[in-house]
Amino acid sequence: MTQALADAVRRALARDTMLRLAHDAEQALVIVRKDDHKARVFDNEEALLRVAVERYLVEATTRREWTGQVDHDWSFRSDGNANAATILRFCAYLGHPLAATPAVEELYGTALAEIRPADGPVRDRWTEVTVTYRLIRSLRASGRPADALALAAALDREFFFASGAEPCAGDVDFETGACLLELGQAAEVHSALGELAQTYWESTEASSYSTRHRYGFILALADQATGDTDEAVARMTAALAHLEEFRIADPQHDVYELSLALTLAELLALTGHGNDRAVGLAGRALTVAEGIRSRWGVISRARTPLSTAFRRVYGDIALLAAALPGPAAAELGLRMCLAAKQTGLAAQMRAEVSLLPNQLQGLIDDVLKAERDDPLDHRADARAVQAQREEQNREIDTLHRRIEKRVNPIFAEMTLPTPTDLTTLRRALDDRYALDFAALPDSLATGTNWFRALITPGDGVFFERFTPGAQLAAYVAGRRARDPQAPIDLDLGDPDWHRLALDLLPAELRGRLDAVTGDPLELVISAHQELCLVPWAALVLDSGGTRLVRRAVLTHTPVLTCLSGSPPPVVTGPALVRLVPLAHDGPSDNLERRAWNLNRGDVPLSRCPFDEQEPTAHASPRISVALRRGTECGLLHVKAHGTGHGLGQHLILPEETDTGTQLSAAYALALRWPASTLMVSCQVGAVTNVADIEPVGLVVAVLAGGGRSVAAAIEEVAKLPASRMAAHLVGLIRRSGIRLDHALRLAQLHYLRLGEPVANWALFNAYVR
Repeated sequence: MTQALADAVRRALARDTMLRLAHDAEQALVIVRKDDHKARVFDNEEALLRVAVERYLVEATTRREWTGQVDHDWSFRSDGNANAATILRFCAYLGHPLAATPAVEELYGTALAEIRPADGPVRDRWTEVTVTYRLIRSLRASGRPADALALAAALDREFFFASGAEPCAGDVDFETGACLLELGQAAEVHSALGELAQTYWESTEASSYSTRHRYGFILALADQATGDTDEAVARMTAALAHLEEFRIADPQHDVYELSLALTLAELLALTGHGNDRAVGLAGRALTVAEGIRSRWGVISRARTPLSTAFRRVYGDIALLAAALPGPAAAELGLRMCLAAKQTGLAAQMRAEVSLLPNQLQGLIDDVLKAERDDPLDHRADARAVQAQREEQNREIDTLHRRIEKRVNPIFAEMTLPTPTDLTTLRRALDDRYALDFAALPDSLATGTNWFRALITPGDGVFFERFTPGAQLAAYVAGRRARDPQAPIDLDLGDPDWHRLALDLLPAELRGRLDAVTGDPLELVISAHQELCLVPWAALVLDSGGTRLVRRAVLTHTPVLTCLSGSPPPVVTGPALVRLVPLAHDGPSDNLERRAWNLNRGDVPLSRCPFDEQEPTAHASPRISVALRRGTECGLLHVKAHGTGHGLGQHLILPEETDTGTQLSAAYALALRWPASTLMVSCQVGAVTNVADIEPVGLVVAVLAGGGRSVAAAIEEVAKLPASRMAAHLVGLIRRSGIRLDHALRLAQLHYLRLGEPVANWALFNAYVR
């Protein structure tokens, strides 16, 4: 067996274990949400997991000691122990162990003891079977496959009879084979299962159990592990066909389908004999994953176990798409990356809903209710489950349209994301190029894999895996390690900008940039993780020192799915201008005021025409009041200190703080922003988009609040260069009708020609939606 086949088997087992654990943990959370009033208020998954374990452990200690009465609480104690153990094992498997909790296997053992009294028969055969299966799985997931195998081998077919949980035999067979594979005994799987269980699965009523596919699935993995890939493909194909024929409409069978379809796709890609089929199966797996994630209400980039599980699945699909040739695989890779990065505001909004204005809190409450309507029991009639699912989808679609109308389409997409339609995205891009990045783990959890997708006008999609390189690592380490009190590094650590461009930009894009002789390309960049700290304009394309900004108009967006159907508009007047004097401004103090013909000193909120008319004070001194119901102005220019993170990030404006409020990202979501915004403030332009933190801040809030384009610095810039840049932008805007992103490019080229240090011009970004 090749190393690639061995890795594929290990990845398939790890992914299947993760998804099955995730399903059972999520079902345990559903029960808590349904039965516990206090648990319904938790929007933070990590907090809910902890509360759920606490509730189950309390339930596990319930006992009535009434004299003369039979103990009827054994089922509560058994279920409490088992459900607590399931959540704890899932969290530990995903690398999010919950501290100070009992040993998982002991909890499962106690759950079984409750239903196996010493003086009588087993109290609940269904629970005995299902908890025993979970204990076997837990032992294997904790690195004890020999112990798990011994427990599984002790069970015969009669253990499952008349329990109501007979189909669980398929899952136990899968665990038996998985234990042997992990023990390096792939050749023994068939003798342990294939020959002994064949009659049971093919010649009894078990042949119509939906879980029969699990038996075929694990035999196929054994074939794959021994190098018999043709037989493995045949077995997995038959297993998937059986699942399709006998499946039940519940989330568990969606998890089964996702695991099996993606594993078969990976095997087809490795053998090289079914690339088109592999792409189709991988696309099917992504569609199923998106459906599961939506029903579970999971935010894919939140710092939670369920979110980690989905990121690993997305990472597996991306690895597969990058390994396959052809445009269909490239489009699949792009879809996957967009799905992984889609929920731009949702996690913070749900975890920090109290920061939101009242009118938005109600909408978020409606979103949570729509996504968390109590599901039917997993053993309910399949048609009833399907009908409920369809009704829930209709309610979510209606709510999505209502949010579009009451706020804007971007806010709706960020709170109730819909599956990506590449045709719609291409239409929105029109003649612009788009470069999308994603950094994701995979099910083997050995590190982070980087992917990039290039969308070109009329020529399709290019998708590949890449290595960011040592230059990026050194640059990021230098920027993040800088003492905030230290002098600003005007050379940005002086990296090799050409090497960085070669590492980060796809060859296809570099070739097209090299061919530019006239008008620049329009390039939209959606960065991820460390790439959000890169001053893209400074990248050098060739040995002659040509900067990227010379060949392209650069705009940035947190997520490509948030792009509107047209480029940013030309900046129009009048402008709202608020300039707060900063400590020790020195020569920079006059530049922006002079650009608007404003008086010296503290400049209150002013209305500044683009022609020669005199500026006038706005009726309200507060930006939040001016923008509450919208404004006729086309530009907001604000200079002030900024601070904070996430929804709490805000501008320090005296007129706001004096009234006990802040112009925060959370509050900004409820305002009606003009089409263009220029912010000269510390921190607020840093749209940090790492794996487990949503890209939330003032810039994103302005875009989600109706703005079309924002210019801001991605990190701190010295005061004089920042004011010079802002004043130059104002001059360009007032002299001629121009887009904000185009004006920023012209200003950057101006300071590049003057030989200014890179940090003085390249740290400014134009963000669009």
